[in-house]
Amino acid sequence: MLSACLEERQTADDVSGPLQGMVTVIDMARRSAAEGDLAQAATALGYGETMALDL
Repeated sequence: MLSACLEERQTADDVSGPLQGMVTVIDMARRSAAEGDLAQAATALGYGETMALDL
């Protein structure tokens, strides 16, 4: 869903910086969780949540 929203905003020439940042931290969280580093995954998700609150 986030990817679809990001694509929609990019095609509308809207500011996609915060959404791109969220995609980045969510990807970091996913990779950290896959490696078993759940503390790092939780930290990345916390950053993503903070970014979402600013939207």
